[in-house]
Amino acid sequence: MALVGTGTAFGQTVVVKKRNVETGEVYTSSTNKISTNASYSHALKYNFLPFFIGEMPLGYEMKFNDYLSLEAGLGITTNNSLDELIYGNEDFYDMAERSLLNLSHYASFKVFPEGNAFNDGYYLGFDYHYRPYSKGYDVNGATGRATKRFTDIGLVFGFQGRPSDQIMLDVYAGIAQRHINWDRPTITQYIDPLSGDVVADFSIQNDRYPTLGGLLGFKLSYLFGSSIFQSAITQKPSATPTKKKSKKRRRRRR
Repeated sequence: MALVGTGTAFGQTVVVKKRNVETGEVYTSSTNKISTNASYSHALKYNFLPFFIGEMPLGYEMKFNDYLSLEAGLGITTNNSLDELIYGNEDFYDMAERSLLNLSHYASFKVFPEGNAFNDGYYLGFDYHYRPYSKGYDVNGATGRATKRFTDIGLVFGFQGRPSDQIMLDVYAGIAQRHINWDRPTITQYIDPLSGDVVADFSIQNDRYPTLGGLLGFKLSYLFGSSIFQSAITQKPSATPTKKKSKKRRRRRR
């Protein structure tokens, strides 16, 4: 059995031809290999921009196919510097003794119209994000706690690029319907008539209201793992063999 092979560059179709020396029959089969840029289907992601609003989120994204992916993650929140700049005169920030750690979470469902998930191209995303920020207040030797919660549900437009094999950059912007649940603290001090000590009375008035919010992000991703939904190699052998014509030489009679 003789083997003759012809192929193209990596990531395209490779055609293999096999010829039986005895019978002269030639069999052809093609193998379609998915390129390296499309083979990874899992990513660990870190978003740098939320650092300026006191959040450090770490996420995970899974590609279902070339058109759909799902991302989710957890984060730690400290102090929202941008919100404090706007509402710094409020008692929530003005009377706080310290910022307390809290947990945030998010989820994003992405659609890639051109079928280039995890490759260079754009996407549309449906985004959900929950960020709570907590403050601590010293009240009569104990710590009072108040929290300002941001819940965003919105749409984003983003672009993903692959500067190297396992590194991907993700930039996006969008708009969201933002719901704010705010614990507005009030500390009232008075003198105890019996002991003569200054006593503080800590109370919270809850305030809720909707508004619009902007969504911005710059993510660095590390890609790994192959898809569990797709086969990396698809083989399509020809149904019927092609028979090679044999050439016969005729002898000349002298």
